[in-house]
Amino acid sequence: MKRIAWLLVVGCLGLPVRTTGQEPAPAPPLPDEAAATQQPATAPEPAPAAVPVAVPAAVAQQPLVLDPRAPAKTEITLDSRTQLGAGIGFSGPLGAAASLRLLHGLGADVRDGSTRVKAVCAIPMPHCAQGFLIQADAGSGGGKLSLGVGARAPGHEEGFRGTAGVALRLALARTWGNPIGTEPGLTYLGPELDLSVIRINLTLGALFRVSGDRGSSALFAWGLGFGL
Repeated sequence: MKRIAWLLVVGCLGLPVRTTGQEPAPAPPLPDEAAATQQPATAPEPAPAAVPVAVPAAVAQQPLVLDPRAPAKTEITLDSRTQLGAGIGFSGPLGAAASLRLLHGLGADVRDGSTRVKAVCAIPMPHCAQGFLIQADAGSGGGKLSLGVGARAPGHEEGFRGTAGVALRLALARTWGNPIGTEPGLTYLGPELDLSVIRINLTLGALFRVSGDRGSSALFAWGLGFGL
């Protein structure tokens, strides 16, 4: 009885009791000891580094050389140029008339295969060679002298020949004979706009009387012609 009572007391106090014929249970390992007994984690192998490819200095510094013998697809020639043109048509107030036009300025000759365009820029500025435009008209109802700026581009292609152009002029007109919309012996001055497409010329403008005391004081200038 005393032995059993002693065991109960010791068990309540939480003291370890060593019984006869039994080996004491090993104490649980401390945290440091457990960490020491574990296998060390294997670190991931680093990825192989990219190996730079060496480029020879002679190849890296070699300039791009074009073959001068290779034919150019488009040829462009720029030069100062004077272009003459003529036309016939019907206009007011001149009636049936013929015209002569002169453009002086920067010319561009563009060739691309069978296509060729010879354009002239007639504008008083350095990039257009200080160009200008002069046009003279004479008809059954009067004559006209115009000064201004413009550009024209005659084109030649397989199966097509035509001209595109635009001009802005200051016109001085003198009536005689049988003018349209006014009386003979008068002088008019005013601006005109001229458009040309495939040799067809269209003229629109306004003329104001500057001499004479009869007839219309202002005229609507118009014209339709064909460029030669």
